[in-house]
Amino acid sequence: MESLSEKLNEIITAELNETGKMYTIGKFTGLGWRFNDKVTGEPKVSLKQYDKTVNLYFFPQEDGQPLLPQYESVFKKSNMGKSCVRLKNLDDKKIAAIRQLLQKI
Repeated sequence: MESLSEKLNEIITAELNETGKMYTIGKFTGLGWRFNDKVTGEPKVSLKQYDKTVNLYFFPQEDGQPLLPQYESVFKKSNMGKSCVRLKNLDDKKIAAIRQLLQKI
């Protein structure tokens, strides 16, 4: 059975048409896509596995405005930060929202 992290990796890789790469910045280690600088830059999208959640870090915008707040009904405000979505599970609505948001990266 595919883990949540593996499923998200698959979705992100398919949407961005790019394979994620492991990276470390300070104490943070994760899987990243669309690096600003191929050697030392931070990725535009990253994924980190925690004990109870898998966190998706990204900052999709349209016309300079953040898009994550428009998806509070899908992800629930308590599971969202400015550039983070904390996921415990995936359903069709969440998958569709993630795909839509990734297209804005």
